[in-house]
Amino acid sequence: MEIFYVDGVCGSGKTQTAIKKISARVAAGETVLYVTETKRLLEQTKEGFEKLNVPCSLLVAPKQSSWRKQYKSVIQDIVKGISSASEFPHVILCTTKSLIRAAHEIPDKIKLPLYIDEGFIVAEGNEIISNTESETSGLMFKLGLAKEKPKDFDGLGYKFATEHQHIVMYAENPLMIVESKPTGAKLKWNAYLDLPAFCSKFSDITLLAACHEDTLQYHAFKSAAIKQVALDWNLANEHVTQGTVNILYVLENAEWRTTRKSKLTDKELEDIALTFEREHWDKFINVKQIGDEGEAINVKSHGFNDYSKLHHFMDLHTQMPIPSTEKFYMKRLGMSKFDIRKACYHYDRYQGALRTSLRNSRKDDLGTDDLFYCFGDKGTAEYFASKLAPWVKRKIYKLPIELAIDTEGKATYSNKVSDNKAEQKARGRDRAKLTELDPDIKRLDKALIYLRDLRRMNPDKRITKAI
Repeated sequence: MEIFYVDGVCGSGKTQTAIKKISARVAAGETVLYVTETKRLLEQTKEGFEKLNVPCSLLVAPKQSSWRKQYKSVIQDIVKGISSASEFPHVILCTTKSLIRAAHEIPDKIKLPLYIDEGFIVAEGNEIISNTESETSGLMFKLGLAKEKPKDFDGLGYKFATEHQHIVMYAENPLMIVESKPTGAKLKWNAYLDLPAFCSKFSDITLLAACHEDTLQYHAFKSAAIKQVALDWNLANEHVTQGTVNILYVLENAEWRTTRKSKLTDKELEDIALTFEREHWDKFINVKQIGDEGEAINVKSHGFNDYSKLHHFMDLHTQMPIPSTEKFYMKRLGMSKFDIRKACYHYDRYQGALRTSLRNSRKDDLGTDDLFYCFGDKGTAEYFASKLAPWVKRKIYKLPIELAIDTEGKATYSNKVSDNKAEQKARGRDRAKLTELDPDIKRLDKALIYLRDLRRMNPDKRITKAI
């Protein structure tokens, strides 16, 4: 089994080239499936096909109050649209998530070519906080992840909140494999797509993704032993400009994570944004509106090209997989911590940054404006810089600001483990006991965190050497 992928940087013309190639296939009598992340991207692509007089059908969920009704409705529309594909050649457009939900119901006798633009979710993980350990086990039963229902759990009237709709739909999807683990009053879950089964539903699959080998999907296909064949569409593989690209960062050695951002006051966050603004004195894009400065843009900004006339960008978003999902990626997809950091953090920051004018600068029409980008840490800044042509003028430097947090990343242990004085004293006692038992203990930090969590969950239980 093999899939095809088109590599190139953001803004290199993958979608435009794909529209031309798909149009040729439709003209030759084929019906083609085209999917991408959002309805907005689909509408933009549909306009591209319509300009070439290519017939299209856009299948998206109706705006209803219930997400479950939307889920079922769009599945029916997609399966019905694919089943009637032989009636006349056209392009079927839907979101990637909707196709994954509908794929298992596609008749085996119908196999259409599939184009996936901007990648797709091949694996995901999160957790559900419940009230009791029994309720956690009950949720697993209700999701079909456990065979027996706890005696004291009555889940007949339980409804999953909207933020947990993913796990509900994954558990109901035969093409999704869900692994779950109850930990007290918390249900940790990870899900991944059965890629061989999914791919078998289509005649051929072409992936359109900037920097494909940096993405989560690359590692997922690799772990599934699916051959990935590169297509040469003669697209740009580096960014060019005549202007100087200034790339700033807040932290020198530490990674910019939620734990670091939470230590900053609103005033300090605003100071970061204002300091960045003083570097260029011009309008800039700001992911999550740090400091209420700049033009706000979504975290997932694929297709938001309304800002391509702006030259400056700030992104201090912090989302990374929770620890259990990070371990899952390492075990299931064979990824290293560096791979995960690149695929789940660096890559998304890069995608957001390419909403600026840099994406429109080409070798035959070079931009001349100086550009300014600000990221949370030096590693992300250097990743972004690696996408520039070697001859492009660049300047990578630390944002000239002093913050209360240690920007070298040397957090004190009490900040990392203890929330209050009582926990600090308990941590000192734990450290003494552990080092007495094993003076050369190698995972002392992890053991201390484990004992802290055990104490929090069992406030009346005494921590002894036996434990």
